Amino acid sequence: MAYNLDVKKMSKEDWSLANCKERAIYIITNYSKSEKQLRDKLKKGGKYTDEIIDETIKFLKKHNFINDVDFAKRFVETHKHIYSVKVLRQKLYQKGIKKNIIDDTFEDEELEIDEEAIIKKLLLKKCPDYYEREREMDPKERQKLLAYLFRKGFGYDKISDVMKCNS
Repeated sequence: MAYNLDVKKMSKEDWSLANCKERAIYIITNYSKSEKQLRDKLKKGGKYTDEIIDETIKFLKKHNFINDVDFAKRFVETHKHIYSVKVLRQKLYQKGIKKNIIDDTFEDEELEIDEEAIIKKLLLKKCPDYYEREREMDPKERQKLLAYLFRKGFGYDKISDVMKCNS
């Protein structure tokens, strides 16, 4: 779809497309988004037709303003110190990243996620003196810590290795 850049001669559709592109660039300037997130954000306003949004997405992809593969890698790199692999996969899926892109992202040899280090960091954040009082900790308190780490998406084996509990 070609459009006219002369403001006085622009059709309503050309104006809408130019406006949609401008809005999309403004949205991704502040915070990178996946294609789905951007599409949802543009639809939310209700100003643009699906055709205009599709054309805008094609334009942004062509000029590499949005790229779900790069988005997934940046997201994982940024958040790998906070979340488990399971939670990272779930968050990427919620952001509209396709399963094959998610799988490829986690198969990348450069990506190393040390879940045990993350568990230890979270454990010490929740209970700074855990290792000093590990033996005298009551079972309810230990159970709360276990539940907290389960909710963060970590498996029992890794948690128990870090907590050094054999129960």
